Amino acid sequence: MSDSVVVLHCISKQYHPGVPVLADISWDIPGGARYVILGSSGSGKTTLLSILGLLLRPSAGAIIVGGQDAWQWPERRRAAWRTANLGYVWQDAGLLPELTVVENANLPLHIRRIPRKQWNGSDLLHRVGLGARLRAYPHELSGGEAQRVAIARALAGSPQLVLADEPTGSLQRRQAVEICQLFLELQEELKFGLVVATHNEALVRHLRAEPLWVYDGQLHARSPREGM
Repeated sequence: MSDSVVVLHCISKQYHPGVPVLADISWDIPGGARYVILGSSGSGKTTLLSILGLLLRPSAGAIIVGGQDAWQWPERRRAAWRTANLGYVWQDAGLLPELTVVENANLPLHIRRIPRKQWNGSDLLHRVGLGARLRAYPHELSGGEAQRVAIARALAGSPQLVLADEPTGSLQRRQAVEICQLFLELQEELKFGLVVATHNEALVRHLRAEPLWVYDGQLHARSPREGM
């Protein structure tokens, strides 16, 4: 694995005074790493993922990128780094219904004004098994197919790190296993880091990932059962 993509330093987050969701978390995410963040509903795992992805500002602490605190940057610089280096996959694929599959996959590149000749959405859709559905619309896809498009979209900008929040939560077990296998194959080929937040501990096995647990506002290497 390569140098760190993002470093969290003494991160805390509270939505209401005196009620911390996360408290004093430090975490170094190397390039090419693969983690699964586990926790019950309301434990703070989605909050942690959002902070890691520079989508949510922490109440205290720093998110270090290239030796600098990214929240000290101007918003435009932070947004530019985020869109160039991070990819996101959510439980709901979030495809735009008026766009075709390939247009959805290329959307991040369009937003970044990348020259059209450099758009790689079509190639990525072939890699995720949807080469025959480029001109389809989201309403014509199954849940598993829609999530494959979302993965292609997340990878379209060649990110250093992909963040996925319950990416298999709305899928049947077989589809979930297929999505995990797809992540493994793509990561082996494209060398991006992967952090998945989920309540489903089976994903640790399917993704062959290092597990971390969020509970009591902290990030732990052991489950709450082991910690008792």
